[in-house]
Amino acid sequence: MIKAADLENEYFLVLIPGKELVETASKVQKIVSEHYNLYPDQIYPQLHITIDRIDKNKVAEAKEILSNKIKEFGKIEIEVDRFSCIKFSDQHQLVLEVNETESLQNFSKAVHQTLINNGISTIENYEEWMFHITIISNIFAENPIPMDELTEICLFMEGMSRPLAAAANKIEIWRPTLDPVEKIIASFDLA
Repeated sequence: MIKAADLENEYFLVLIPGKELVETASKVQKIVSEHYNLYPDQIYPQLHITIDRIDKNKVAEAKEILSNKIKEFGKIEIEVDRFSCIKFSDQHQLVLEVNETESLQNFSKAVHQTLINNGISTIENYEEWMFHITIISNIFAENPIPMDELTEICLFMEGMSRPLAAAANKIEIWRPTLDPVEKIIASFDLA
């Protein structure tokens, strides 16, 4: 089982999906967020796919690895097809399941292996990693959804189909914050 993120000591390696996928997923995120006033300042969590977590003291090495790895790969295809309800740290989250396309698998495994070999990745059992895009979660919410209601939303949406595909636009290293300026440590455009 993958351990919960250590927000004090880890940063996140994320893929930013293309516009069509983000626009569609954002609609669901916005409806629920506004209903519960999750983010009163209207700064919503940016939709993304976390592909790894890294030791925050090894950012310089991670940047170098990423700048080299992206040159080895072409387009990274992102496909989603249904909503799912997953449980992290005893709380449900509504996510879009991300299909493991060949390009996503090849890229993420190559990056992870290089990060592990250099003592940078903090994920020990990567074969258990589940690619997803979190739509609704209480993490970072100023007004969290009551647990029973979040579970109900999750279970209601579970399995609903919404097939979408887009190439990833960027790969970025993020701090665990909603602040759009503070969050991005490094950003690399993808083919």
